[in-house]
Amino acid sequence: MIFDMDGVVTDTATLHTEAWRRLFDTVLADPRTAGATSREPFDPEADYRRYVDGRAREDGVATFLAARGVDVPVGTRQDPAGEWTVHGLGSWKNEIYLDLLAERGAKAFPGTVGLLERLRAGGVPVALVTASRNAGTLLDSAGLSGVFDVVVDGARAGELGLPGKPDPATFLQAARELGVDPRQVAVVEDAVSGVEAAARGGFGLVVGVARAGQRAELEAAGADLVVEDVAQLDLGALRADPWTLVYGGFDPAHEGHREALTTLGNGYLGTRGAAPERAADGVHYPGTYLAGVYNRVVSTVHGRQVEDEHLVNAPNWLVLDLATEGRWWSAGGLTTTDERRELDLRHGVLTRTAVLTDDAGRRVRLRQRRLVSMARPHMGALETTVTPEGWSGTLRLRSGIDAGVGAYPRILD
Repeated sequence: MIFDMDGVVTDTATLHTEAWRRLFDTVLADPRTAGATSREPFDPEADYRRYVDGRAREDGVATFLAARGVDVPVGTRQDPAGEWTVHGLGSWKNEIYLDLLAERGAKAFPGTVGLLERLRAGGVPVALVTASRNAGTLLDSAGLSGVFDVVVDGARAGELGLPGKPDPATFLQAARELGVDPRQVAVVEDAVSGVEAAARGGFGLVVGVARAGQRAELEAAGADLVVEDVAQLDLGALRADPWTLVYGGFDPAHEGHREALTTLGNGYLGTRGAAPERAADGVHYPGTYLAGVYNRVVSTVHGRQVEDEHLVNAPNWLVLDLATEGRWWSAGGLTTTDERRELDLRHGVLTRTAVLTDDAGRRVRLRQRRLVSMARPHMGALETTVTPEGWSGTLRLRSGIDAGVGAYPRILD
């Protein structure tokens, strides 16, 4: 998996924006830009996204000034900061940025850090691709040094003679160094130029991060999926048929919204797509709700009476647990692998398959199908099929209705 840095991994966009604003406002006020088609101040939102976000700083300087009708010679990398050349102005911007970084520091987005931790724990290789030549300094400042298997930053791209985004060269270089076919790689980007680069590179999944609300621009640039925060990215969501919702594997960070999105209902009752063997535990939340069954509470807030109404969680009718000769599945006696959930939106059937293995290594294949009837609004059904693989012995099953449920307001999903 490949990540962009600024705006995806580290929250330094405000520092970059401020550095660009100081640079360009100074340049546009210089008498040498008197012939510019526009000397309006740098717009921290529109101009940042359109001209500099995701680009190498020399490209950002050249693109923005060209848009304002300002002609500045390219110069060379040896030009000192402040020289009236593209390279000199780019170096000046970098000096401003580094001063701001030293003063304020860099912070990593918690949602991205959480995903990186899960990917590392699962042995998934990760790379960082950024136009910044300060990647090492930024990662150290954010506490992420050594997290990425491969780093292709602006300095390395320059050494290799690779063009910057929206050309896909840097992303393709990262995939080569990871030893992975681009078609098997997901790219996470927040810049339009970066999304365009990943789409042009033929990567398997291009994820846009719209922290600034630029969803339409990212989709137009080629993003397959757009989220507002990396924490929302559910890598277990499989997309093939638009009439099916499929989740592979188990991810505690996303179990809440998976249960919510696989809810079955018929207008009278609705049941979350929770695992039948699990009680509410902060990750799982079995819930069944009935039309017209709610709780009304009147509270006094700042001298005024406020009335709140909440649906009441009805008894959990899904309860079903398994065991071989040891502990129950719910108590850790069976390990779950190869789990897959599929909601058939045409027929309203939720199917779950998994392989269960006990402490002795005996395997059981599980298949569960669930529905809430439209023809008989008071009826819900759960079918469970259990198939031992290569062994014979005792298999225990318990089922029932859990009336000891409650409301859990801390669970947002």
